[in-house]
Amino acid sequence: MKRRLLIKGKKVQDIGYRIFLLSLASEHDLTGFQARNVGKNTVEALYEGNEESIKAFEAEVRELIPEGAQVERIHFEDYDGPVKGIERFRSYFTTLQLGKMIEVGVGMLQKQEETLNELRGVKNELRAFREESKRNQELMLQKQEETLNELRGVRKDLSTILDERLAALEKDVLLIKERLGIK
Repeated sequence: MKRRLLIKGKKVQDIGYRIFLLSLASEHDLTGFQARNVGKNTVEALYEGNEESIKAFEAEVRELIPEGAQVERIHFEDYDGPVKGIERFRSYFTTLQLGKMIEVGVGMLQKQEETLNELRGVKNELRAFREESKRNQELMLQKQEETLNELRGVRKDLSTILDERLAALEKDVLLIKERLGIK
């Protein structure tokens, strides 16, 4: 017995629906199976097996859907064309999926290299920033020391001037007291 299955919906492709159907077909001992994406919103499966296996398979297809799928319609019909043996399709599908994985892996490696190059650039920028910050910090410490030395000099100058003025004031006060006759 041969049948055809059409699954239509907003999200039935690129979520693992074909591998999901292949797994169900294997569980129900179907002898033939193949599946493909049709258009943008349809998955088609052709399958072959005894009547009991097909009924069990179709019952599960009605009940179960892959996580994330958005199914609008499931349609079953008789089919009289060729159907690949399930193991032959499994081998083909595995090869197809491995090819996709390789493409994704190569893309990931390229992105990883781009990211590493960006990180190297950022690392160099940080190194330059750190060196510039260190130079600026050393300059600030040098300027701080110069400012402190200048302030110490001003302090000494002020201290000397104040000591001289105080001495002059004391001398003047003594002269005034002497002339006024105050001791």
